[in-house]
Amino acid sequence: MDDMSEFSIVENPAATEKHLAPEEVLEKLDSMSVDDKLRLRLIERRRLGGTDFQEGELYKEAVCQAVVGDRLCPRDVMFIAFLAQSMRSIASHRRKARARLESMTNVDNAGNTVEMQVASEQLDPEAFLIEQESTDTVTAIYECFEGDDEAQLVILAIAGGNKGKALRDEIGVDQAAYDYIMKRIKRVMTKKYPMGWPS
Repeated sequence: MDDMSEFSIVENPAATEKHLAPEEVLEKLDSMSVDDKLRLRLIERRRLGGTDFQEGELYKEAVCQAVVGDRLCPRDVMFIAFLAQSMRSIASHRRKARARLESMTNVDNAGNTVEMQVASEQLDPEAFLIEQESTDTVTAIYECFEGDDEAQLVILAIAGGNKGKALRDEIGVDQAAYDYIMKRIKRVMTKKYPMGWPS
């Protein structure tokens, strides 16, 4: 009996060697900086489109899945990157679920209630491609600035539809700092894509 209880405590030692344990996930959450939390909030906002999540719910879902072990964070991956990827994946799954056929009830000629299947607006392939291209573009630009947190925050804020003072207030910079960040973004993008954005 004692051997059995020891076995249940260490279910898969290889998994805990490669992935963070729930306690370690909680420690990582407690040690996240304000900037990391802001980045995750901006990433969450970017991912909410097409889902039924309210602000804050997607982040909480990613954290819950990490804590209970539904999603395992590899030890060699930055924790903030893991949470960002988890939110992207969870939102994508939710969009796919919502895009499926929506059911409605109707009454047939005999007076019986029948369930009818109606195609959702989410099944519009053109709209899907435009949204996917937009997401892919933002992701490609975002990845060009790995290590430059300010530029990444600006990119996510712009992609989220913010402009002017609202954008500057959200990322916590004044006009001069914003202008400097935009110059860096333009310089990097011009260097990476001298012939313009690939079509």
